[in-house]
Amino acid sequence: MTGPSPTPLPVIFLPGIIAPAALRFARLFEALGDDVDAVPKDLEVYGGPSVPPSGYSLDTEIAGIARVADERGIGRFHLYGHSGGGACALAFTAVHPERVLTLALDEPATDFSPQDMQEMHQVFLPMLQLPPDQQMPAFLRAQMRDGVEPPPMPEGPPPPWIVDRPAGVAAFVRTLRS
Repeated sequence: MTGPSPTPLPVIFLPGIIAPAALRFARLFEALGDDVDAVPKDLEVYGGPSVPPSGYSLDTEIAGIARVADERGIGRFHLYGHSGGGACALAFTAVHPERVLTLALDEPATDFSPQDMQEMHQVFLPMLQLPPDQQMPAFLRAQMRDGVEPPPMPEGPPPPWIVDRPAGVAAFVRTLRS
C-alpha cells in the first residue's frame, strides 16, 4: 500500500539577462521530473510589448516574481536565480523573506555590495556608451576571463527573442546602477 504522493516542491527559476527561462532550463526541468513544480520565470525587462517596459526598475522584477507565485497559488517557494535572475532573486528575498523557503544563486550579476557597484560603474555602464552593435559583444567579453574568446555565433538567422536583448541588458544595467 502506498501513501499519497508528496506535493511537488515549488521552485521558481529566474534566468540570466540573455536566454529565456524555458530555453535556459529545459534540460534541467526534464531531469527534475514530477517531484518539483518547476516554474520558469522570464525577467520582467522582457515581459511586455516594449523592452524595457515603461517605468522598469528592480521593483518591477520583484513584483513580477510575486505575481507569478500568486497566480500559481504558491505562498512560499524555493527560488533559484542565475546571473541577472540571481540579482533579482536577492532583491526579492530582501523584500519578501517570508515567502522564500530557500535561495540558490548561480553567478548573480551583483550582490549589491559596494565592490559590485564599483564594477558596475567601471565595467558595465561604459558599455552603454558604445555603438549598439558593439554593446552585446562587449557585455559578453566582460564576463569572460582574459584571453578567452566567446564561441562563434550559430549559423542561420538569430532566434526571434534575441532582438530585445540589447535594450534589455542596457535597462537592467541602468536599474542595477540605481
